[in-house]
Amino acid sequence: MNTNEMTDEQALQNFLLDIDCLDELNQWTEKFNIFDVLKISRTEIRHSNMLAWLFDANENHGIDDRFIKKIAQQIAKNDTQGKYDVFQLLLLDFYSFSVYREWNNIDLLIVSDEEKTAFVIENKVGSNEHSNQLNRYRRICEKAYPEYNKIYLFLTPQGLPPSDADNWTVLTYNDILEALSEIMENTALLPDVSLMINNYIDVVRRDIVDDRQLIEVCNKIYNKHKKALDLIYSNRPDAKSLIRDTIKDTLLQFSDNGKIIYDSNYTLRFYSEEIDKILPNLKKENSVWKTKYPYQYWIFIVDETHIAIIFEFTSVNVPAETLEKMQTFIDILKPNDNRRLDFEYKRLHRINIELKSDDVVSELSEKLSDSIDKLVVWEKKLIKEYTYRTENEQ
Repeated sequence: MNTNEMTDEQALQNFLLDIDCLDELNQWTEKFNIFDVLKISRTEIRHSNMLAWLFDANENHGIDDRFIKKIAQQIAKNDTQGKYDVFQLLLLDFYSFSVYREWNNIDLLIVSDEEKTAFVIENKVGSNEHSNQLNRYRRICEKAYPEYNKIYLFLTPQGLPPSDADNWTVLTYNDILEALSEIMENTALLPDVSLMINNYIDVVRRDIVDDRQLIEVCNKIYNKHKKALDLIYSNRPDAKSLIRDTIKDTLLQFSDNGKIIYDSNYTLRFYSEEIDKILPNLKKENSVWKTKYPYQYWIFIVDETHIAIIFEFTSVNVPAETLEKMQTFIDILKPNDNRRLDFEYKRLHRINIELKSDDVVSELSEKLSDSIDKLVVWEKKLIKEYTYRTENEQ
């Protein structure tokens, strides 16, 4: 019986009977890697953070200026158009450079006032250049550092050509690997630093650039069990399910810490002890949302890359005394609202969260946690203003 004639059940059974075929992947899957533990192996901003640490000659990694110097050598070696003064580039005092992350949205800015030189790096791991980025970043740097020698580097896994090719130089993750591998072969480092850098080398080789051996093993396993693996893949949790689960886990964590009130029955909604004191629960679960709360914070999944936290009121089945208190909040948050009394629900505050990396779970958990922390601060200021207004009205 060929693969096309197999039932789904037979295909899965054959795959399970041959499960030892996955042992060939052990050298990639069973080896400890701190980037896998933290779930940041494919996260662009984490790669930029790691590179910022490595590029800084004054950091605590113990490789001094070896990494940035080797990258400078790569730039000089690959400069077939004579963009740079090789002697000036290679004789820079790299200890005089400071490294900045996300300066004017630029991934990495490495600048020395003493050397009047700036390295500008745009890092693309899993996304493409957009919105005329490179031209825009170059104009920002030209304005900020008009007298400096500027070296613009477009870093991608495979050396994609930059849109502003006359001004930007291609740098690849293979260049990064080559520099780090040579450093690790010739430098004695502290064990924890050595582990960190070797883990980074492994994860870049596996997840960022093409590891030919890994590709060949995966292709062999896939060709042998195509039907079963396609079936498993098609029934994997989708992105929105992962987002919902991550939101629930994060809200449970904040609830356990006492920062919010969270009932898992309401999945994407949460509440506040301080707001509860002002706007007490309804006698029945008959708000417009079929809950006992006259307000809610709720999380709206816009799509797989955008979510929002929304704070809103309802007037449905809400006592007059509570509605009166709501008016004070509306005065604070929406003073020009023309429908302050005529509403089923009213949205008063919104925080938008954009997800940019491939590792949605890790990024969402971090950004959602940060947003809720900011929301707690925002709420304290809101209640302080509410208290001030109500006390002065009396």
